[in-house]
Amino acid sequence: MGPAPRPASGRRQGAARRWLLGTAGIALLAPGGALAVDWTFTPRVTVSAEVTDNVRLAPRGQEKADLIVTTSPGFTLQGDGARSDTRIDYRMNSRFNADDPFEGRTTHILRGRTNWELVDDTFFVDAGASRTEQVASILDPVGIGGSTPRDNLRETTTYSVSPMLRTRYGSFATQEVRYTYGETLNHRSNIQDSDYHRGEYVLNSGTAFNRPFWQVAASYDKERFEEGLEGEFGQVSGTLGYRFGRSLRLFGVVGEDFNNFETTREENDGSFWQVGAGWAPTRVTNIEARYGERYFGKNRALSVSHRSRRATYRLSYDEGVSSTRQRRQGPFAQLAEDAQFMTIDELLENYTLEEIFLFALNPQLGDEAFVEGFFFTRSWRAGWSYDTGRSVFGVNLVQTERESETQTNVGLFEDNRTQRAANAFWQWRYGPRTTSLVSTGVIRTDFDDSDREDDLWYLRASVSRQLTPDTTASLAVRHQRRESNSADNEYRENAIIGTLTKEF
Repeated sequence: MGPAPRPASGRRQGAARRWLLGTAGIALLAPGGALAVDWTFTPRVTVSAEVTDNVRLAPRGQEKADLIVTTSPGFTLQGDGARSDTRIDYRMNSRFNADDPFEGRTTHILRGRTNWELVDDTFFVDAGASRTEQVASILDPVGIGGSTPRDNLRETTTYSVSPMLRTRYGSFATQEVRYTYGETLNHRSNIQDSDYHRGEYVLNSGTAFNRPFWQVAASYDKERFEEGLEGEFGQVSGTLGYRFGRSLRLFGVVGEDFNNFETTREENDGSFWQVGAGWAPTRVTNIEARYGERYFGKNRALSVSHRSRRATYRLSYDEGVSSTRQRRQGPFAQLAEDAQFMTIDELLENYTLEEIFLFALNPQLGDEAFVEGFFFTRSWRAGWSYDTGRSVFGVNLVQTERESETQTNVGLFEDNRTQRAANAFWQWRYGPRTTSLVSTGVIRTDFDDSDREDDLWYLRASVSRQLTPDTTASLAVRHQRRESNSADNEYRENAIIGTLTKEF
């Protein structure tokens, strides 16, 4: 069973209400007011029926089949103005289980963001909020496609507001100053809420500099958990580089870290340096590599991309110390929100298949929201895809090592682990309104502070068809299983899912 619920914090609820009121105030008080915005309201409803042979992802011998009917009414509200962009997506998921009523639930999914240019090319305000349903722990059963059992799910609300001031000093330089405040609120659980402040300053060289380029930057982050743990990360740096023609650039960075966070390291700040090179031999090939020294030791990064007429190749590596919140604000942050609302066809219109499946292969993006602490991580990602016009094939590989900065050893979930994942997919558009998608993959998790090892395998095949301009239907089959060196942690599940979505 999940942790005992605790009352939501009144202070947090009040802050969320103040954010909503503040966002409305921005919309009304900005130049031109709400009348200058063109609003579009699109209601929709999705109905699905799912038959599964293991509704709670229970170990062998304890499986229970069930029929699950889900009704999801929702809407999209979008406002486009000359100096603004606002979008709010909402969906209520009402899930009814015919044989296991306990697994039934009603949850609310929300994503909202607004961007305002209050002073032409000078003063901007960005704000965002979301409410999502996430995996609480990868130690417990984790399913794909919304099949995670109720006991291992939590609802979380996040919001942030971020004003930014931009100043141009002619052709000499461009300056940006930004402040961000945000909160994470965890509902009906004993997981700690948290808030953060972030300040950023960047001065970039302008067009007056042709081949040489430079940058002066500073940042400060402070993250606080509700019951006491705090972390501070500050940095100042200077960058100087030179472009050798159009294809090659070399640069160096020096700076100072000013950090204060719980760690077993002898040093958690100090001076640092980094050298790097970027090479773009053609318009379709980009390579960038960095190497340096920081308080945690060697600091390396690599990014390689190449595309031909039909194929795309990607390789990247990064490492560093960050909090769980900072990890969740990484390259998949927007995709994680969009995946709550978009169909697979809509996701494919906004993201590449590589991005979608790299996100799917990172389950720690779900559970890290609930961990209080700081970690050193190393991540490798590689991907290949081939597009024939009607079909797209691809393979993705991921490896992430996570090491706790405190080494508390109080539990598997909080401390060290290594994850390796691979998947392959095939998308086939065999008609103007019909698309099929087959994907398969495996995620191996080694919990480094114990002998536990889990392998999560999955296979999903679906076909979707646009019946009318505003109606889409799909049929999918799913197989998933987890193999572990502990029999109590193993399970298998098969399901068939039919879905119908109607816009009004």
